[in-house]
Amino acid sequence: MIRQLNKSEAMIFLNGMYRDIVIGMDDTCIDQYFVPEYVQVTDGVCSDLAEFKHHIRMLRQELQSVQISPFTHYVYDEPLQTATLRYTVDVEKKNGKRGQVELIAIFELQGEKILRCYELSCPLDQKAEFKEIASLS
Repeated sequence: MIRQLNKSEAMIFLNGMYRDIVIGMDDTCIDQYFVPEYVQVTDGVCSDLAEFKHHIRMLRQELQSVQISPFTHYVYDEPLQTATLRYTVDVEKKNGKRGQVELIAIFELQGEKILRCYELSCPLDQKAEFKEIASLS
């Protein structure tokens, strides 16, 4: 039987994933957080686990740093094992340019791993070059 996470466990799990993979831009620990059948849809673009790993490697090549605000919204549906988050990402590119992107993400969990993620992104400073950050490949 697959263990279900409660609201606080899911928050701790997701914070760890963001710390290790998004902020740390570490693709080596992705399998610790995601199922092999992982599917992500970001701004209408669908990708699998291999494409997500490539996305993280591309972020590491393009970005100097990534910081994530505390979640401004966090809703967890325990029976469905889904977490809905809203947060802001501050990015600095290696060329020194900075920008902010707001994200809304819905995660479907399967045990202590992520099965699916649906994500919408919006650059807050209207710089077109930051629109692709969420789906850089």
